[in-house]
Amino acid sequence: MKKLTVWTRYGELGASSRLRYYQFVPYLKKSGWEVQLNNFFADSYLHKLYAGNGKSLLELLFSWRRRCGQMRRVETGIPALIEYELLPFLPYFMEKRFLQNRRYILNFDDAVDLRYESIPVLCRKYPQLLGNAAGVITANDMLLDKFSKYNSRICKIPTVPPPLIPVTADKPERFTLLWIGTPVTLAYLYERRKALQMAAAKCDFELLIVGGSAIDGVPCRVMPWSEENENLALHIAHAGIMPLPETPFARGKSAYKLIRYLQSGIPAIASPVGENRVIMEEGRTGFFAQSDADWAEAICCLADPGVRAKMYPAIISAAGRYTLDSAAEKLHCFLTEALL
Repeated sequence: MKKLTVWTRYGELGASSRLRYYQFVPYLKKSGWEVQLNNFFADSYLHKLYAGNGKSLLELLFSWRRRCGQMRRVETGIPALIEYELLPFLPYFMEKRFLQNRRYILNFDDAVDLRYESIPVLCRKYPQLLGNAAGVITANDMLLDKFSKYNSRICKIPTVPPPLIPVTADKPERFTLLWIGTPVTLAYLYERRKALQMAAAKCDFELLIVGGSAIDGVPCRVMPWSEENENLALHIAHAGIMPLPETPFARGKSAYKLIRYLQSGIPAIASPVGENRVIMEEGRTGFFAQSDADWAEAICCLADPGVRAKMYPAIISAAGRYTLDSAAEKLHCFLTEALL
């Protein structure tokens, strides 16, 4: 049995940790890995954050203490798969003693290194972590290119969703546009509220929001995030949206929503930013939109069932490139190559 410690930022409540680590554990165990999971933040941290209470210094202090205890309990030499870093907001030397006696792989689905660029004591942390890693995994091309200058053993594994669970619900007659996310990313949706209001004045649709709140002037239906609600929403929606700003951090995002929409068999509208450009096939699996007018036009275009029907074969074909089985096999092979 091959031993592996997995060091995540969150528990299963956190989307990045759930999708890039926890959902692969059964596959890794079948492939002969003995997996020990260690999450930095407790679920209480995310509950408070999603409730709008902001980030908590007390939770951070508690999490540092717990992570240090986790590190002390792990045997020397057992390899590690790490979500970003072991000790957030602390310098590299605090992790170096633990990492220097074991092989480790870093895994990124966001450009988290940007948070430290202007902090003198932390700005060199990720270059040092990357340079000493046995391997690096990224979720998108931008991070792949950026981090390859620090480590040549690097691969891309997109963030893939779990298979949809069949439900008996039918799609409504009214055109339903879907956004899925968390309160943390809700700002990206609100930045397009004018476009959604413009579209609402031109064509009839309902915006189904899972994990957020309603937008004034737009016919909305809101559902709290849960795996069950997300699964149901993907079954009943006719199209999905993924707005992003043109920022360095947004360019490092994984385009997970677009992959989720593909696997649900629905077209999407997305900002032409970062990995969105890789996942989306313009005019075949959806539309890119930049200005508010572009967004409104694309929404009204997809309100036509004939347009959506023409896209369906290309959507199903593209979805086949992003399966959980293929991602799990690639992860297993990379772990074996880099750590053993």
